[in-house]
Amino acid sequence: MGKGLTTLLLSCVLFSLCASSFAQTCKSYTFSSNKVFTSCQDLPVLNAFLHWSYDQSTNKVDIAYRHTGTSTSRWTAWAINPTGSGMVGAQALVAYQNSSSVMRVYTSPVSGYGISTLIEGDLSFAVSNLSATFANSEMTIFATLTLPSGTTVNQVWQEGPLSGDSPISHDTASSSANMKSVGSLNFLEQQTGGGGGAPTPTLQPTTPSTGGGVAPWRPRLNVTIFIGLIVSIMISSKF
Repeated sequence: MGKGLTTLLLSCVLFSLCASSFAQTCKSYTFSSNKVFTSCQDLPVLNAFLHWSYDQSTNKVDIAYRHTGTSTSRWTAWAINPTGSGMVGAQALVAYQNSSSVMRVYTSPVSGYGISTLIEGDLSFAVSNLSATFANSEMTIFATLTLPSGTTVNQVWQEGPLSGDSPISHDTASSSANMKSVGSLNFLEQQTGGGGGAPTPTLQPTTPSTGGGVAPWRPRLNVTIFIGLIVSIMISSKF
């Protein structure tokens, strides 16, 4: 009986280890187009990742924003907010697949909280090489940005449903992930090469104009695995 319990616990531990090893991170990702970025970041909510390469000589940054686990019935967006830390004032890149199965990607300066403001328009800084893809439940926005000033920016990322070919409002509950998808990003951090992205920099918390703040991202020990190992060792030592 004791040996059976030990075996069961060890199996659970091994399963947890395997599941953790397959968890997606930006560092392990390879773009199908063979694009390579010098840095990346696992964003803390909405199953999102940001990859970038910053050129100090031109103050331009190539970015790829990836939203995983999504569908063709939803839109996705990533933005820089030069004037604040929330939605209002955000300079957004928006993408979705329309009813003709064609990707639509455009820029949108967000002037208010109503989703009707997510309309196409020029941003306060230059954007080039704008494109988007959808494959394997993953939507990716590519762009080259000329940063307005400095290398530290407030970023906002979002996703929500479509009504026909138009984005409609995302979840606005104060506890929802959509209300926590903000942070401060320094494009100079982790400027080292390799693969689809370099070691993940820390996401600094900010307090958005509405909703809660974002806790800083930190690598965390899988508590379940740790406890399972300890219990297994204790039980094994008795039999």
